[in-house]
Amino acid sequence: MPIHYTPKTFLRQTSNDLLQACFDQVGALQELPWADLPNHEIDVVYDSWQDLPEPQRLEIERMFEEAEALASEAGIKAIIDEGTFHGLDLGPELEPLESFRDKAMHVALTHPRVFQVAGTINHAHSLSRRYWKHRGNMPLRQPNIMQDALDDFRDAISAYFRQNEGRGHRCTVDAYLRVDRYHYFFAYPDNYADTYLGHDEHGHFIRRPQRPAFEIVFLFDPIDGTLDVYAQGGKVVQESLQTIFCRTLLDQELPPESPLGHPYELNSLKSRDFLLTTCETDPEDGIEEIQIRKLRLSVLGGVKRRITLEADPDGGPSAVYDMVDDCLNRHNMPDALINVTLAQFHFRFVHTGQGRQQTLTFEVSHPNTSNLKSCRKEELRLIGEKYLRRWGIDRA
Repeated sequence: MPIHYTPKTFLRQTSNDLLQACFDQVGALQELPWADLPNHEIDVVYDSWQDLPEPQRLEIERMFEEAEALASEAGIKAIIDEGTFHGLDLGPELEPLESFRDKAMHVALTHPRVFQVAGTINHAHSLSRRYWKHRGNMPLRQPNIMQDALDDFRDAISAYFRQNEGRGHRCTVDAYLRVDRYHYFFAYPDNYADTYLGHDEHGHFIRRPQRPAFEIVFLFDPIDGTLDVYAQGGKVVQESLQTIFCRTLLDQELPPESPLGHPYELNSLKSRDFLLTTCETDPEDGIEEIQIRKLRLSVLGGVKRRITLEADPDGGPSAVYDMVDDCLNRHNMPDALINVTLAQFHFRFVHTGQGRQQTLTFEVSHPNTSNLKSCRKEELRLIGEKYLRRWGIDRA
């Protein structure tokens, strides 16, 4: 869900000492009697901030917005994970701070590199699932992240979009390693030229040519041999970017996607016998129940006919299969003519007694789309991926 940032709410829910440190960083509002200001009564702070010169005002706004994006349980976990990569144990350091916003602001001020990378990774998991494509059967080898290889990767992306779409004349690539396993690559090629409409620092309305960047994200797992790419443009663009990734960072040609042609196979869900499989979970995962809440059934052949069945969430594990039995005429539509092309899974975890009971809901679509990568709680995402592989759904 997108973060809704409002300046006054952010000020009210952030401690004054952290706000003061933030303004001190840009040499602003040093005349305010911070020690005498009650926490969370922010009108004087807000009004003074809005009266600052534009460069200072916008720099503060940028930091607040970035902190707001990380002010959640998933965001703080991303910060702690990134701190571990940098040799920092941030858990005890953040524990005394009262709110998620305080924790995020503290890291922004004291560990800016950790803050920046955690924000970038957290942003990747919030991108629309529509444009993520999953590919299996990738080489089980570490990517080359030396600067020469990254330059080749950048130049190849730029050349592809320049020759095919007339954009991408310049490109920047940033690479990050997460938990010593997952390699993230963020590419920012130039988009088409546009005109900025707005006001300059003197308050004059202007029209200024600009060339914004668009975003491409690669997430590579060399242990499982999977590559997820976020890019708009359809199948041809996706496969071209996968080829570029393989040739420049893995130094080999893109292999066939899988011996079976696609990573996600859902037809085992046609039978309610699948429910017996979902009951077999590992105790350490703390799973109380797994439901299949939605199935999309497509008819084999050239005619595009399909039906989506979505069960009552409170109907129990077999509810969607009861709907299948009620809605399908098995004489006219035997199983042999039906493909399952989308399924929604719902995991409910054992309540620990603290906070709300944890759940995980995600969809998988045939042949290669899933919004599981958008889950911001990495420990839950890994559990979901584990069972997709165990059940033979993710065959990559």
